[in-house]
Amino acid sequence: MKICTPYLVMRNRRIARYRAASKLRKQGKRRGPQISGYVRPGEEIIAPVIINLARPQGVQLVKFLRAVAKTVLVMKTQTRLNFRETESLHVAGAILLFAELDRIIKLSDLQKPITIIEPRQRRPREVLKQIEIFQLTGDKSDVVPEREDVVFWKTTKGSTQTGDVLGSILECVAERANRDNIKQIELSGIWRGVSEAVDNTVDHAYDKPRSDGFAGLEDTKWWMFTQIRNHSFTAAVCDLGCGYRATVNLTIPEVFRAKWAQILTGKNQDVVAVQTAMEYGRSGTHETHRGKGSRDALSVLKKHGTGTLHVLSNTGWVKYEYANGIEVRTESDGIGIDIRGTIIWWTLPLKEE
Repeated sequence: MKICTPYLVMRNRRIARYRAASKLRKQGKRRGPQISGYVRPGEEIIAPVIINLARPQGVQLVKFLRAVAKTVLVMKTQTRLNFRETESLHVAGAILLFAELDRIIKLSDLQKPITIIEPRQRRPREVLKQIEIFQLTGDKSDVVPEREDVVFWKTTKGSTQTGDVLGSILECVAERANRDNIKQIELSGIWRGVSEAVDNTVDHAYDKPRSDGFAGLEDTKWWMFTQIRNHSFTAAVCDLGCGYRATVNLTIPEVFRAKWAQILTGKNQDVVAVQTAMEYGRSGTHETHRGKGSRDALSVLKKHGTGTLHVLSNTGWVKYEYANGIEVRTESDGIGIDIRGTIIWWTLPLKEE
């Protein structure tokens, strides 16, 4: 009788795996979940550990959201989203999660298409509660947001540019910042850029269907977050439209597009579209009072003096950084996957008086 050594244990396991794989091959099957399906319908869909759009988390998040959409909208099956292992949510990832879940639920004919399984850790549970994910899906959560880096998140959505709604949220955040003895936010400058970004979303984002055929919801065209965290103010606007690349042909003359395409040779095509639109700074409606267009997003930084602007559109992102009213750095790259939408967000440092 052979002694059961560690080597023999490992050898027997390898043989067992090989035999199981051979059996599946003979049956025309394969080990593990099908790539196209991501998960089998009706089962739990595991949420990413980090909800973010930076590489590689962005690819994981988008695949997760596509799996949810396929299960609910294509397979017409209720599903549970398992956030047990989720540890953190970042601005871009959180707003895309909020917008896509809202879209999926509104398009579904199922009575309760999505159920949330809460994260084990308290902080991500607080974030999901604060940004109204549980309210969106109709789930209950007993957690009460208390953390300083969570309680300042504010969320809203709409179908048209509405000054009262956006202004009230910004004023709420600004008032709290002032109570904490932080430099007063120049609300008019922030409002101008945010309102212009929302305006452009309503006017241009849904001019064409996006890559999966989605052409917009009737009652919701944009989603917005505001937040104060680590002495900085954040305003983020998201749409689920066709993106900059699909609309630049309608808003920017061919000569100007050709010039910047040459300057940005070798760049991601969505990055080229975003930077071209920012440089041209003109609205596609060609109305006099809307002349600044996309460039108005940068004017928020210039007026505030210091901060960053991120623009993500489909497969690319661009980051602008300002200091003392001067642009000091511009960075760009690909996301690695099509997020099927556009996110514009500003981060403005709040200095003590």
